[in-house]
Amino acid sequence: MKKDDFAKQMGRLLKLIRTEYALTQDEMAVVLGISKKTLVETEKGRRRLGWTESVALAALFPQSQILQNTFGG
Repeated sequence: MKKDDFAKQMGRLLKLIRTEYALTQDEMAVVLGISKKTLVETEKGRRRLGWTESVALAALFPQSQILQNTFGG
């Protein structure tokens, strides 16, 4: 899988992972080190996650069922 494809897929999964862990948008933004506005724009599909943000999301939530179902264990 290419970097761009991975980042695009992670952007689509962002809201699902956030709700899986019962995090607010404010909390998830802090965890990822981005602004709430950036998070909201990403969840609405107006902005794509960058490579670093995508890797951070995968690294911070390795036990996510959403990620495991999408990318395998």
